[in-house]
Amino acid sequence: MAVAFPLHRLWLLPLISGVAWFITLFVLLITWVARGTPKYPGQSNPDIAFISDIAAFMLKPFFLIGATITAFAFIGTVCSVHFARYDHRMYGIDDLRHKKYISILAMISGVVAGLGLILLAVMDTFRFHQEHHILLLVCFSGLGISALSTTIVYYDQTVKPSKFRQLRFYCAFSAFVVFLEVVMGLAFVGLMYTGHMRIAGIFEWILAFLGCFYMLAFTGFVAVPIDEGNTQERAPLLQQSVQFST
Repeated sequence: MAVAFPLHRLWLLPLISGVAWFITLFVLLITWVARGTPKYPGQSNPDIAFISDIAAFMLKPFFLIGATITAFAFIGTVCSVHFARYDHRMYGIDDLRHKKYISILAMISGVVAGLGLILLAVMDTFRFHQEHHILLLVCFSGLGISALSTTIVYYDQTVKPSKFRQLRFYCAFSAFVVFLEVVMGLAFVGLMYTGHMRIAGIFEWILAFLGCFYMLAFTGFVAVPIDEGNTQERAPLLQQSVQFST
């Protein structure tokens, strides 16, 4: 299996995804606060505007650009993370067949989540209210399945001794973020259904910003391993230098 993107540049994909999403959220939040925390038409939370509410009006073009960059970089990130596990130029881990199927599920779910995010930005909550809610469910379901599947696939690098020490750290950090996201996500749903809208609004923003750290954690997953990857990538160059010297 080969990729056109240089191996030593794969870490740029999660970096772009995480930074783009952070900037997008930060601009939305700061704009809302700077304007005196206004209430938008059709705003479902009377206390704190949800991301979808702010992104449905003047900042919609900005949100669409940010969401698109985030989505495509995230799709590339998820595929790269699972490519790195099995490619012998990276980690070259030989898994059982069921784990490879889980990797495929994670990648497909990541694609669904990314495309769902783009469609969310296009079909805003004010003009396409029902469609927007359906796409929210699709996007979050894809993201959740992808995150849990990736955590399961890489769980062995977290709990077992691994020669890839950097990978082990990032796997543990990613699993911790996923755990926080699941707990806070369940709490968010509970707060919404019980009418605690102010706290629910705060939780939504925290969950969204946690997503930045989840994506940035993948920079360690796709960094070329120091133990093996660098040597293998340099091997062709070393062979050429030997030929020239002889």
